[in-house]
Amino acid sequence: MLASVALDNSKLLAALPTLARMTHASPTLERWIVEASLLVYASLLLMGGSLSERFGSRRMLLWGLAGFGAASLAGALTSSLYWLILTRAATGACTACVTPATLATLKHSFDEAERPRAIAIWTASFGVGASLGPVLAGLLVTRGGVAAVLLSNLPPVALCFWGSWRLVSADLPRREVPLDWPGASLCLAAAGCLLFAILGGPTQGWLSAAIVGSALGGSICAFAAIAWLKRAPHPLFDLTLFAQRRFSRALLVILLGYFAFAGVSFLFAQYLQIARAKSAFESGWLSLPLAGSLLVGTLLAPAMMLRFGTERALLVSLSVALAGAVALASASYGSSVALVCASLLPFGVGCGSTFANATELTLGSVPTERGGTAGALSESAFEYGGVLGVAGLSTVLGVAATDRQALSQCAPRAFWLAAFAVLCALLAAASLALRSSPAKLERAGS
Repeated sequence: MLASVALDNSKLLAALPTLARMTHASPTLERWIVEASLLVYASLLLMGGSLSERFGSRRMLLWGLAGFGAASLAGALTSSLYWLILTRAATGACTACVTPATLATLKHSFDEAERPRAIAIWTASFGVGASLGPVLAGLLVTRGGVAAVLLSNLPPVALCFWGSWRLVSADLPRREVPLDWPGASLCLAAAGCLLFAILGGPTQGWLSAAIVGSALGGSICAFAAIAWLKRAPHPLFDLTLFAQRRFSRALLVILLGYFAFAGVSFLFAQYLQIARAKSAFESGWLSLPLAGSLLVGTLLAPAMMLRFGTERALLVSLSVALAGAVALASASYGSSVALVCASLLPFGVGCGSTFANATELTLGSVPTERGGTAGALSESAFEYGGVLGVAGLSTVLGVAATDRQALSQCAPRAFWLAAFAVLCALLAAASLALRSSPAKLERAGS
């Protein structure tokens, strides 16, 4: 299912400039074609994790997949840009039910020795979807427009539904506690307001009344949510999880790492099509080094964990990603397209291994029955990092996103921002690696 989600997102991301021309969308509406699903998805993830623990992973997988397919079909059949954005929001809501359930299923189904490989395959499926998305978008958008892009979601969703029905056990552990509706409502309001401010800031202005009001309202709701979760009899999620050093640092690494990866993925499609005058099809093929290297990195992660231990493997992975990010930022100053694309290889490998290692740290730090919550928090870190990365790099670009010469000049600064985010993630991982006991490292190496 993660491959289907990544495929859906990467197709729209790569096809966005062409779709905007075909639908005559304004810059604001153009962004919301992609960001509507991100906003709703990230806002509802914690609720999705809680529902997975309460009703069972298998049930949430089936419900979410059915809704995902229905929303994609509705979006393909509409001719209204606003209805398209609404169906994209519905897709995000359904995905929020599915993703925590997949991680909870991994937590329940694999023991500590097998789980790193299972998580690597789970993360690698993202690389597969991200790899195929840009190429598929280039083929579909020129032949069938937005309808073809969305209809192509249906076959993989149908396959995932069948696989979940046949293979996922209905007897996975559940938490027999009532749902925390006040906590869920406060978290939803906080996430929605803050994400709206982050997404709208680059286009509406960070000091506009709507953005400042949304950020203020989100902050108030966030403080209210924390106060409620501290005293609720059955909180939406346990705040004491963040007191665990491995768990909280791993979430921070995911947030910063995906800030860089999502920001570079978003900018690179614009960079190729606008600054380097490539078509959607050409930019799809030229984006393959990033997605393909991400897949390679995730597949290498289990061997790295076994050889170095999870914390040290995370440190090595981020070092490789940082080298790639610095190379990309340096090469974007007018170098050949081939050199720019080649610099994506170490960046993608390092990010892929980082995400697999950090996800293993988060799941390995919680009890089995809290797998849904851990999965939701992990995915929330991914999504918040992605939203912040797109918003942050878009802010650096400013109005340059539609002008070839200006974008060519501003893109390197945005890539350097991504490199700085990876550096911060590296420092967070270093604090974990340096505290690893020699005995633990010796056992991991043996």
